[in-house]
Amino acid sequence: MIKAQLVNLGARIPANLKRAVSDYCDRHGIKLQFFITEAIQEKLAEIDQEQLDNKIVDERLKNPQFTTKADLQKYIQRRKQQR
Repeated sequence: MIKAQLVNLGARIPANLKRAVSDYCDRHGIKLQFFITEAIQEKLAEIDQEQLDNKIVDERLKNPQFTTKADLQKYIQRRKQQR
């Protein structure tokens, strides 16, 4: 396993949030550094996914394809029959 270079992250957060995170980590035997690193990675992945979703929506809106009410009803009936 390759270790990443670690740097200090100076960030001011509300005291009650710090207390809540520290308490959670203590109760679950998790190091604070691990918890914060994972939280940041998860948030960045979430942002990436959201940007990808927005890009897909934008592309689909360039050439929208609408369906009729009758087609929608047929689709719903097929889905019900597949259950």
